[in-house]
Amino acid sequence: MTKNSIYLLCTDFDGTLYSESHSPRIPEKLIEMIQELRKQGMLWMVNTGRDLEYLLESLVEDSSGVMPDYIGVVEREVFKYRSGEYHPVNHWNQHSKAVHETLFERHSPLMSEVSEWISSQFQAEVYADLHSPVCLIARNNEDADQIHSFVNSKLKDFSDLAWVRNDVYARFSHANIHKGTILNEVSKLHKLHATGIIAAGDHFNDIPMLNRRFANHLVAPSNAIPAVKDHIARNNGYISNFEAGHGVLDGLRVLLENEF
Repeated sequence: MTKNSIYLLCTDFDGTLYSESHSPRIPEKLIEMIQELRKQGMLWMVNTGRDLEYLLESLVEDSSGVMPDYIGVVEREVFKYRSGEYHPVNHWNQHSKAVHETLFERHSPLMSEVSEWISSQFQAEVYADLHSPVCLIARNNEDADQIHSFVNSKLKDFSDLAWVRNDVYARFSHANIHKGTILNEVSKLHKLHATGIIAAGDHFNDIPMLNRRFANHLVAPSNAIPAVKDHIARNNGYISNFEAGHGVLDGLRVLLENEF
């Protein structure tokens, strides 16, 4: 693969692009490579479960002033960088909002049942916010695993509802609106084909975008959870021996040297 055949790089943020345990938290050499590829016409998208404000706090501080062309937030909204600010992609965001309002109203009894069960069984923070009537911060990953299994068992008869998880955090979402579909929305805006798109992620909520329907080239850093590594391996992607942003940098280098 050549530099000018990469149309779009889509990276998760926490654990993929960014790591609290690294200094700098986003590798400088990765930012330099992204800038070089952008000169060849590549677009860069950060696709995260964070909300807009929380993401921008870290991007402004740690990206050396290099801002993505697009950001996807809370696994459902898209914003485009223009004139120094991020502007909503209104047609998509309004569609997503309407779909979720209908979804949450339809399944309110089920979500109340789940919320009550979690609160009765675990020492976890369960709350509602603008994005989901039930949000979770589990005490640890073992508890989050048990909760994940229980919720998925309750959802087996509800094809439109998903439990979206990253580490100890989770919330409800529409099953057909996720990181993959918002990546696809950006692709459609620029009439891009998946053959020129790279996606990189490390956790459960990244799996929908680590799909060859949306991106032909898939990357996972060494810190990716086993479910992501298994998924990447089954789809002939690249699993780096390096963590977080260093793994993304490694994946880009390998892709440019020996197409995987």
